Amino acid sequence: MKALMAVLILALAVPAAAQEKSKKDDKKQAPAPAASSPDQLMREAEQKAAAGDKDGAAELLRRAVAMPAATGEPSMRLGRLLEGKYEFDAAIDAYKVAGDKLTGAAKGEALGRMAVLQQVRGMPEASATAQAAAAADPQGVWPAIAQARALAREGKGDEAVALAQKVVATGGAAASSALGYAQEAKGDLAASEASYRAALDDPEQKAIASVGLARVLRKTGRAGEAEPILKKAIEDAPGAVEAYKESARVKIALGRASEAVGDAATAAALAEGDAEAQRLVQEVGVAQALAYLATNQPDLAIQDLTKLRDQHDSAEVRVGLARAYIAKRQGDLAATELQKAVELEPNNAAAQYQLGYVQHMLKRDAAAAVGPYDKAVASDPSNLDYRTALAAALVDAKQFDRAATEAGKVTQATPKRADAWIYLGAAQLGAKRFKDAIAALDKGAALAPTNAQAEAYLAWAYFGLKDATNFKLHAGKAKALGHKEPTLLDYLARVEKGEPIK
Repeated sequence: MKALMAVLILALAVPAAAQEKSKKDDKKQAPAPAASSPDQLMREAEQKAAAGDKDGAAELLRRAVAMPAATGEPSMRLGRLLEGKYEFDAAIDAYKVAGDKLTGAAKGEALGRMAVLQQVRGMPEASATAQAAAAADPQGVWPAIAQARALAREGKGDEAVALAQKVVATGGAAASSALGYAQEAKGDLAASEASYRAALDDPEQKAIASVGLARVLRKTGRAGEAEPILKKAIEDAPGAVEAYKESARVKIALGRASEAVGDAATAAALAEGDAEAQRLVQEVGVAQALAYLATNQPDLAIQDLTKLRDQHDSAEVRVGLARAYIAKRQGDLAATELQKAVELEPNNAAAQYQLGYVQHMLKRDAAAAVGPYDKAVASDPSNLDYRTALAAALVDAKQFDRAATEAGKVTQATPKRADAWIYLGAAQLGAKRFKDAIAALDKGAALAPTNAQAEAYLAWAYFGLKDATNFKLHAGKAKALGHKEPTLLDYLARVEKGEPIK
């Protein structure tokens, strides 16, 4: 009986074991699920990105890019996603792959986007990439954006503006930012500021537009407003070389050159091939030495700058040394350094401006100052200080029509500058356009109510109109503010005694 039971158990066990083995074999033989296609992965990535999972989307796109069957489209999408995350280096790599695989308009977009990011990263090949984008798609939006930025960087503001304006209606925030950059190169800072601000609403373009806006704010005397904007831009896009450059320059403008050292060093390290970033390190060193001027210690500044010049001769260092000599009113020594700076860099705007300053303010030769000032403005048309100085020299050189033109350009900028309105009024006064002079001088006097020269010019304008009442009013204000021009004071005394203006 026991033997019979054993046989029965064994008989039942064998089919069960066989059945289990069969199940295992079935599992082994079951075909693996088909590998996802690049298209499927792109769809899944799009869903993840829409749900806010950009990291997950990027991982799926990287898998799609790695597939042998992948076209350039996954790389293009990956580049756009990474650009939106401000991962500029990785985005550049993705766009390069896309550009190698795509053709026509898609290739133009990939290379155009790549060129813009290369510029932001301070890469010298940005211009060549922009040209390649235009060759791939001559009528494309992104190639035009990249080309406009490249032209602006070369100082060709008019050409850059014309190109950017063609695509600003269809190119979105990137085109607005490019237009702002072009307008900045042209010297139209008010328009540039508006264009940059228009681009800030797009999260993907905010970091790039923020740097441009900060630069315009610094150039228009609002460095304090620029600093927090740059701090946020660097937090969002730690690889943006242009943000570090501008942060260093803002700190210099705010009189904190020692704090600019770190930003300049970071920019130089991130962009080894960017000559501007390397020069910025020297600019900071010069600014640190010039800080002695604020404490009335020009000799210490001269000492440090002479050492810098002997170690690393450059236009920046020589301009700094010249400024120290100017502080001591040593015009000849300053002019010598500036002439050498111009020999090193003929288009160095700061060197030309300081040359004009030496001629105008130290040697009192306004006519000789006009040439260098003109060159400074040509090299840096957005610099309002340079253009205002040119207007002042033109007034003193009695070139009144040109003076009115140059001063008028500055009066259109933001914020409004009293000196620009006063020089515009002086130019109109010199040209005997008395009513135009009064209109400009009233605005200058409103911005600078204690400016004795503005009141003196107003007095002479009313004198030209034979308006004794207003002549006495403004001549009296000028006198009270310390104006000592003998001719004006003599006429004031005579008119106050009742002598008519003839």
